[in-house]
Amino acid sequence: MIKITFLVNPISGKNGNKLEFKQINTFFDQDQYEIEIRYSSSKSDLEKLTKECIDNGCDIIVASGGDGTVNTIAKFLIHSSIRLAILPRGSGNGLASHLGLSKSIKQLCFSIKRAETIHIDCGEVNGTYFFSNFALGFPADVIHRYNKDTKRGFSTYVMHSLKSFFSKKKDLIMLESLDKPKFCVLVSNTKYLGYNVSLTPKAEINNGLLDMVFAHSRVGLVLKMGASVFFKSNFANSVSEVVLRSNDSCPAQLDGEPVVLKSPFHITVKKKCLKIII
Repeated sequence: MIKITFLVNPISGKNGNKLEFKQINTFFDQDQYEIEIRYSSSKSDLEKLTKECIDNGCDIIVASGGDGTVNTIAKFLIHSSIRLAILPRGSGNGLASHLGLSKSIKQLCFSIKRAETIHIDCGEVNGTYFFSNFALGFPADVIHRYNKDTKRGFSTYVMHSLKSFFSKKKDLIMLESLDKPKFCVLVSNTKYLGYNVSLTPKAEINNGLLDMVFAHSRVGLVLKMGASVFFKSNFANSVSEVVLRSNDSCPAQLDGEPVVLKSPFHITVKKKCLKIII
């Protein structure tokens, strides 16, 4: 008997996230699969539910939500025999986009039954894991603003991007090997930030490296983003380890969620540490 638990974040995405047993039970033979659906009420509750799945001998955990939901679950599955499946229901879905995962419940269930699995890397910053990306400065400020808004969706994200871009806030971010301050820094394990926007188009998810891109100024960021979006230019460098420093008020984000970490930020790679069903 294969035990599968769907962990659902009900507030993921623009219009919320619902999943009913009748949507999935027709795809699984009840003599071979034991299916359970559980809803989380908060991040801490999702962590609790994930731990319960592990303790109960779950074989597959399905993360139904966005990159933040995936992160909350996946961080407990590092070097675990438990396989992770993803039903992309978030606003950005950067990790799912990189893996080419469908939003279709039917396709997800077929993938689970086919059981094709890959091992992916993850990044680690000051003891905290990320599976898609980590950022300081402008991208993180956008996430902090977006997270405080009750509305979700691309238009809301664009609005906060513009507000952050034209704000007077100025952060100082330094790379250990370079002495010129940066306006923003992105360290990514995947190609996509979300909404299929990419600043690291050559990133690979299981090559033992992270892709890092930065901009010295607002103008520099606009030029790099424009070249990346319209001409598929790549300004990223591959790194296996990097140390960043910033002022205390500099915002940080991790897998699309605001996070509070103290400088310096010591970033490394954990190679092929997570099993994902594709």
